[in-house]
Amino acid sequence: MARQIVGFYKDRPTAERVRDELRDAGFTGIDVRVFEGQESPSFWEEIKEFFGFADESDRKLYGEASRRGAVAVAAHLDDSSNVNETQIITIMQRYNPVDLDRQADESSFATRQDQAVTTAPSPYTESLSASERARAAASQESGATSSTSDVVPVVEEQLKVGKRQVQSGGVRVHNRVIETPVQEQVQLRQEHVSVNRRPADRPASATDEAFRERVIEATTTSEEPVVSKEARVVEEVVLNKDVEQTTQTVRDTVRRTDVDVEQIGATQPGQSRFEPDQFASELAQDQRYRGRDWDTLEPDVRRSFEQRYPGSRWDQFKEAIHRGYEKVRQNT
Repeated sequence: MARQIVGFYKDRPTAERVRDELRDAGFTGIDVRVFEGQESPSFWEEIKEFFGFADESDRKLYGEASRRGAVAVAAHLDDSSNVNETQIITIMQRYNPVDLDRQADESSFATRQDQAVTTAPSPYTESLSASERARAAASQESGATSSTSDVVPVVEEQLKVGKRQVQSGGVRVHNRVIETPVQEQVQLRQEHVSVNRRPADRPASATDEAFRERVIEATTTSEEPVVSKEARVVEEVVLNKDVEQTTQTVRDTVRRTDVDVEQIGATQPGQSRFEPDQFASELAQDQRYRGRDWDTLEPDVRRSFEQRYPGSRWDQFKEAIHRGYEKVRQNT
């Protein structure tokens, strides 16, 4: 079943960054569009046409967001998509989407069950079932209370090392034709006819066939060189490529935010508010600590701090007290 997710953002550049990240994430079967426009039928119809349908109860929510200048990013996931809704919502929430429900409450815009939507932080999916919307509406009509909360994200960078192919060298082989003069010797046979006259004095015989005319021919032959060429492979140049695996250590730094939670109680009568500089100044002037370095001094200072300011965390203020103590010592 096709799924639809839409989120609203305060300006178009932010919406376009969300769109580009969704497109560059490599998801298949997903179509992402940006919609912008003041409250008008055309704005609602464009989103409705993109999804193929839309719940009419969301018309006023979208219209109010558009009237305030918000820009919509809509993602349509078909049946062949390889991504789930959580992955899309995670990317959208990085860019602080507009909370449509809170915005509607502030403007006294969303009122009854026909406008009820599931109370989830924007962006939210359009593919919620009718039963889920009915339960959300029933919860609102029953007077269910809601609470607001401040979220302090703990962000941690993760090092991801990939690979890509780059050209590191190679061999180029050129094949060219070279003409070289050569010579060979060959024995050639030639015939020659010589005519000699020699004197004779004898009676003619029958074999002499006296007085009969005739023609005698003597032909000669000779040999001449005949040249032919035969191409023969006399050498082969073979290119072989060997592959070896090497392990390389990649070193970098990653950042992480940490959150310290401090319980703040009401100030009891006679109990003063903790001031690190004042406390450090008192330490430096105390005769018990005069001339002592911080490493030997710290256990006693911690006991004094915890007795004087119960409920405060020593680890949170230790460095500030140390700096103040050294500063006062240097100035005295």
